[in-house]
Amino acid sequence: MNIILYGPPGAGKTSVGRVLAARLGREFVDADPLIEARAGLTIPEVFSQRGEAEFRRLESEVCAELAARDYLIVAPGGGALLNPANRAALERGGLIVCLRAAPAALLARLQAEGNRPLLAGGDPAQKLNALLDSRRALYDSFPEQIDATGRSVPQVAEEIAALLAPRALAVNAPGLQHEIVLGYGLLNSLPILLTERGFTGPTVTVTDENVAPFIVRRSPLIVLPAGERHKTLDTMRTLYDAFLKHGLDRGGVVIAVGGGVVGDMAGFAAATFMRGVRWVNVPTTLLAMVDASLGGKTGVDLPQGKNLVGAFHPPSLVVSDPLALNTLPHGERVSGMAEVIKHGVIGDAALFEVLETSLTRSDDFSHRATEVATTNPSVQQIQQAIEVKIKIVEADPFEKGQRATLNLGHTVGHGVEAASGYTLRHGEAVSIGMAAECQLAVRLGLAEGVTADRVRQALARAGLPTTCPGLDPARIREAMNSDKKKAGGRLKFALPKRIGEVAWGVEVDEALLRDVLKAIAD
Repeated sequence: MNIILYGPPGAGKTSVGRVLAARLGREFVDADPLIEARAGLTIPEVFSQRGEAEFRRLESEVCAELAARDYLIVAPGGGALLNPANRAALERGGLIVCLRAAPAALLARLQAEGNRPLLAGGDPAQKLNALLDSRRALYDSFPEQIDATGRSVPQVAEEIAALLAPRALAVNAPGLQHEIVLGYGLLNSLPILLTERGFTGPTVTVTDENVAPFIVRRSPLIVLPAGERHKTLDTMRTLYDAFLKHGLDRGGVVIAVGGGVVGDMAGFAAATFMRGVRWVNVPTTLLAMVDASLGGKTGVDLPQGKNLVGAFHPPSLVVSDPLALNTLPHGERVSGMAEVIKHGVIGDAALFEVLETSLTRSDDFSHRATEVATTNPSVQQIQQAIEVKIKIVEADPFEKGQRATLNLGHTVGHGVEAASGYTLRHGEAVSIGMAAECQLAVRLGLAEGVTADRVRQALARAGLPTTCPGLDPARIREAMNSDKKKAGGRLKFALPKRIGEVAWGVEVDEALLRDVLKAIAD
């Protein structure tokens, strides 16, 4: 895994990069000298003699070459990641950390260094402010941000080094104990993690056809068709047959690498094969990292509804690497934000407020940039979302009460998902469900209108839908009848009271429910 230091000119990428490389025992590479060597000219000479277009072409060549290497600290030029292809290449195998500083601090450093082509001619302060304004949305789009204003180079380098340290969390609910390790680059060290924790014996890896190309094969690999529609009992038979073929026994380990569907299926197969074998969950989607991989629930769907057959069988270990999110299509990244926002609504008002701010920052991102811009949260935000679920699972491990708060958005959302024929992603359906259920809370007098507005706006800013025009409200309501959250034949809802607090076990008048469903489908 490479570490890429990015940010505005004068933020200290080169000086911090050198200190960080020494701190971590890595090689530091400054892209600009590589470009100069390739051109046989200094950077100002390339600009003046050959023009900016030629400089950018050389810059792209260097970015592609550096992206193909590993274990580097890289400082690309200040404009390098304006090119979406450069960003995508570097992000595939590395973590981008955006260094920021106050404009006055940046200007002082730049004037001390001198010879900056992009600030030449005219008032340097005006030119710098114009450059910062034009790139602000790009800089804001990186999850990991470090403000270097008033801080020494070693202090900034140390903060980045701390950012790279794996974070250990644990679920300590009786019968559902499992460990979560969260950190950048953990997929590369997965074999070491497994060996250190005693996962020996026959091992099989279960994934799907979308994730399989990104896996370095280290054990027999079982590749399943991708998608919720394959989360069936028929697929279970395929898994059992493959387990037998590859010699899996009760001392073996099933490793699930993929999203929530893969985790649910592999976990249920592990729960039921030979009355239970160990398994390790390696979630590669945001939805799975903050929700589906935690709590020990496994299962498959029936034609009548989602997750109607399953078991509580916690993984022995969860390994979450946020870099895996960079392999996802933009729509999948957006979809995952629904669960992160949901966890803020149900149990962490501070997390929700941070997300509100960060999502607002990227509102003005151009369409072209949005297609490659990350919508991933930072590792700290992922940790906070995980901690919300851990707290709830530990309070109610087997869904006897408080764990129902996790159902916010899901009661309506599962109906929307089914009514769409599963053409909507799970996170998209949950987003629509959250918006609808917030309206139910307002109509019932549980929440103020401002709460519903804040949730709806946060979802929309993340790029998530809050309505489902064209779907049949009656079909949505019918699909909700198969929801597991029914009790005594009646649906029970988790509805927000305010940001950070949710009521659960709420019954809703049928006429009111149908009215809200009609509103979201109009």
